[in-house]
Amino acid sequence: MRHSRCVLVAFVEAELVSPTPPAAGTPAWYIRENALPGNRWHVRCIISNLHDDAEIFDGPVDDAGGFQQWEVDLDASGNLRIAMNPVLLGGAASMWFVAVEELEAPEPAVSLVAFDNDLRPPGTVVSNAEFFTMPVRSEDQAAAVRWYLDGAVDQVFVAPDWRRKGVGSALLFSADCYHQARGFPGALRSDGHRTAMGETFTASLRFPDRMAPLSEMAPPMDPPDGAEAD
Repeated sequence: MRHSRCVLVAFVEAELVSPTPPAAGTPAWYIRENALPGNRWHVRCIISNLHDDAEIFDGPVDDAGGFQQWEVDLDASGNLRIAMNPVLLGGAASMWFVAVEELEAPEPAVSLVAFDNDLRPPGTVVSNAEFFTMPVRSEDQAAAVRWYLDGAVDQVFVAPDWRRKGVGSALLFSADCYHQARGFPGALRSDGHRTAMGETFTASLRFPDRMAPLSEMAPPMDPPDGAEAD
């Protein structure tokens, strides 16, 4: 996978009050609080039965005290900042990301690649140019996910040392957040075409209705082999 172009995102723990998320399968819906510069949105994701799954509303909207899964807004520097409910982070609490947009590809897609070290604060997503200046290799990644702009997940990868730690689930939550913040249509889902690892993840995801039955086994997702500056 080539790193072609990135948008900056920050991913940090939120001070959210609900200690226990609703049962798996409870609808998750989105509130677009307001538009942000650069074709981005301030969005909140609420898990409750108040609305249908994956519905998108223009705010302000009363969430009636529903469980807030995440919120994305701008930080003081003008970069996106994701506040994830800490009960959902698992072993992913210290990861930062590189977001790669392939908007000019025949099938436009986005990738989110996760790293776990102290080179950036947890949750930060760096630009392609910044990634090249850092003393880190693409093969040091902890996890990665690639999806198409219609929300269909193409591939999921978690490095062996990071499996069974909640990293894959937290990564997919983060990807869904990024998808909404960029105003792409729909929500992350599976169209039945996925890797063996992706098939394993579907058994533990919170939104099984978004996962179509397996129809085609895709080849494993190769770790990114480095990025090229714009």
